[in-house]
Amino acid sequence: LSATRENRSYAGRASSTSSSPSSAQEQQLITTEEAARLKRVGQAKRRRERRARLEDRVSYLESLPFNAAAADDDGELPLSDAQRKELEGLLETRDMFEDQYDPTTFSEAHVEFKRMHNDAFVALARFCQRDRRHRKGDSDGDHNDTVDDDDNGKEEDPNVFYLDGADGATSSALEKSGFDPSCCYVANRHLETCQILQNRLPEKNVIHCTAAEALTPTVADTGSDDDATGTDFDDNPSFSDVDFSAYYFDGCGGFVPHIVGMMTAALIRPAASPEQQQRKTTAVGFSLMGGNRDVIEKELVICRALAIIARTRGMRTRHVLDDPGRYGIPMEIAKTEKGTFTSWMLLEED
Repeated sequence: LSATRENRSYAGRASSTSSSPSSAQEQQLITTEEAARLKRVGQAKRRRERRARLEDRVSYLESLPFNAAAADDDGELPLSDAQRKELEGLLETRDMFEDQYDPTTFSEAHVEFKRMHNDAFVALARFCQRDRRHRKGDSDGDHNDTVDDDDNGKEEDPNVFYLDGADGATSSALEKSGFDPSCCYVANRHLETCQILQNRLPEKNVIHCTAAEALTPTVADTGSDDDATGTDFDDNPSFSDVDFSAYYFDGCGGFVPHIVGMMTAALIRPAASPEQQQRKTTAVGFSLMGGNRDVIEKELVICRALAIIARTRGMRTRHVLDDPGRYGIPMEIAKTEKGTFTSWMLLEED
């Protein structure tokens, strides 16, 4: 009996010791996200204001006569050399913020790769919706597997967040699968791309900002003080209160901290918030671009970070593409196509 107690005591100490580093990692990630959240709130608005000032100045300079011969009868002076150089610099700056995403350069193989992962996004969103309903039924003691229908007898679509280009490829895939556009949410840093996407999605579902900014709680949600940052948040939109079944962080480049930042913005909330206590099955997809030289190490860092995020919610992660058929995804789906890598993870109750 004494030996049994000793073994149990040792097991308890070992368990406590092994869980300590994990707890420290979770706290570090939460602290990092809290600090980033305070910086992030309002920065999209400030960037829009800078862009508006730039456009106003460009419009004014372009309205001036280009040279003396073009000067009008009102005696308006033509562009000076200094103003011409300023205009050239402003136009160069504006071009830097133009969307460089160009799907016309994609090979047929790359188009097919993107199509399959868009279809995987659809399948995973549906899977998460069904799994959430099933788990809720078990929790409530209701084992009826019938779906919750709306007034038209159609299964309600899950909410999804994703990044999309001007071609609207992912939005199109969702639309073709029968998704209600009101359930589709997009963020894009390029104003022109947002305006194009708003032609196929509700205007309020497309935010002109980064993904992390779009998923960050507003000042009211964070409990921050407006005066602390000197920013007015009245027109600072956010999707932070939307319950998403799936996220697709596609087209994110290859900078790992950027991708992890989007995930923490999406999935970590203040400890006291109801969202942080929820354990709803959620899919997360991400892409890495720029070559496959160190993609394995990059995926490892991202997946470990996501596992830590999951633990803050009492959840665990699964690698979806280890068993794609389980989620209604074709077995032939690939993770890589030339310099692009795409993977999917599932967060589920532990």
